[in-house]
Amino acid sequence: MTSKLGIISIIAGLVLGLFALLAKFMGTAGFISTMTISNFFEGITDKILDWISNDTVYNALYSFFYEIHFAWILIGLGVLLLIIGTFIRKD
Repeated sequence: MTSKLGIISIIAGLVLGLFALLAKFMGTAGFISTMTISNFFEGITDKILDWISNDTVYNALYSFFYEIHFAWILIGLGVLLLIIGTFIRKD
């Protein structure tokens, strides 16, 4: 099951990345071209970043929430789940 979720997450990330690339290429400024985690959870991400006081952790979380495109996060999550799923192999 974990490896299947990984594959689905990779496919979703690639499709989202393809649509974002097409939107940037065509010059349309849609929400897909600038989609990050902060678009979904604005209040939660602000609260998390307000709690963090260490600059290194703050900068890493800030880039994760506000700068990295959601497609890359989905692809990374999918690769991580796929690697975990290959070692568990219960499905």
